[in-house]
Amino acid sequence: MSDRKTFSVEEVAKKLNVTPRTLHYYEEMGLILPVTRTAGGHRIYDEPVVDKLNRILQIKDSLGISLQEIKEIMEVEDALERLKESYRGISNEHEKRLIVDEYIQHLKGIIDKIDDKISSLEEMKHAFTERLDKTINFKNHF
Repeated sequence: MSDRKTFSVEEVAKKLNVTPRTLHYYEEMGLILPVTRTAGGHRIYDEPVVDKLNRILQIKDSLGISLQEIKEIMEVEDALERLKESYRGISNEHEKRLIVDEYIQHLKGIIDKIDDKISSLEEMKHAFTERLDKTINFKNHF
C-alpha cells in the first residue's frame, strides 16, 4: 500500500456526516470508483476519494439535485480533467483549439443544468410565495 493516508468507512462516514450505507451506495451508483479493500474485505478510502465524496455532497446540498444528475456532473468534471491532461501533451495549435472548444462545451452544459435547476426553484418559490400571500390575506380578514 502507498504512503497516502487512508480512512475506514466509519471514519469517512463520520467525517462527512453520512451513513456507511450512503458511501456504499455512492460506489454502487458509480459516483466514485470501487475503492481499495483490505485483505478482510473492508473498504479503504484515500484522500482523493474522500475529497470527491465531499464534492458530491456539496453539490447535492447546494443544488438539491438527484444522484443521477450529480453523476453526470462528476462525469463532466472527470472529462474536463482528461481534456486538461490531453491539452498539456499537444503542441499542435489546431488540436489545442479543439480541446479548448470541447472544454467550453462541457462547462456550458453544466451551467445550463444549473440554470435549469435555478429556474425550477424560482418557479417553486414563486408558487409558495403566492400561497403565503393568499394565506396572509385570508388571515387578515378575521
